[in-house]
Amino acid sequence: MEPVASNVKIKLKLNQNLWGLIVAYVALGVAEHRGLKCLSILAAIISAVMTLSLIATTVAYTLNYCRNKNKAR
Repeated sequence: MEPVASNVKIKLKLNQNLWGLIVAYVALGVAEHRGLKCLSILAAIISAVMTLSLIATTVAYTLNYCRNKNKAR
């Protein structure tokens, strides 16, 4: 078995919507694990809002991409 390189650099490029969604899902998991009802409700609301925001930005990005692709032809 070869040793793992200690200087491996991973660069994640995530937009704010994805970071917010990740944090909300982690909070939801912690709330469920610890039995925290207030945090569970708050995390569920934030998760729903961030999911809708991610869907909206993905649709807008896709529409913009398709318009620009058609102009290039």
